[in-house]
Amino acid sequence: MNIEKLARHLKEFTLDEIEMITESDVKTELEHLLNENKLVFEQGKYKISEEKPDSNFELFVIPKNKITPIKIEDAVAYFMKEYVKKYCKFETYRNYNSIFNFNILPYFKGYFLNNIGSDEIKTIYKACILKGLKPRRIKNTMALLNQLIKYFQNLGIIEKTCNFQVKRLTDKNKFSINRIIFEV
Repeated sequence: MNIEKLARHLKEFTLDEIEMITESDVKTELEHLLNENKLVFEQGKYKISEEKPDSNFELFVIPKNKITPIKIEDAVAYFMKEYVKKYCKFETYRNYNSIFNFNILPYFKGYFLNNIGSDEIKTIYKACILKGLKPRRIKNTMALLNQLIKYFQNLGIIEKTCNFQVKRLTDKNKFSINRIIFEV
């Protein structure tokens, strides 16, 4: 059992309470969390250590003329490492990895992310249909591609030339090209 996750959920607890919940001896794990300063022991109770946000920060702005071409393979690797792995659950990571490896990367191999436009989006949609993907998988593929593009646009690495949204415009269980809205 993940004691740290349970501790975060409980906020504060005694050794007896957590041992009763887990039905095991967790003293060594609690000591480990105490040593890592993830837990504190106050007034007979274990509590999650309050992480104080660091007040020092730096602001990095990439000038518009410094837009860098980035290959989609590199962009996907960076996105998976710096965003998905850090902020998403393992199941989401696994699903994203699968969508990238089977639906997006084979089609865009060798492309630069900043060269993907509306025509390429329409073409990959048609390629997904020809592959026989189910509507939900197509929607997830298109939404993930949009998320990847927006991520790098927000970082300032690529220009905001490719803007599209994946919306439900038709019957809830149907997916069609009409669900993709291109901004001109």
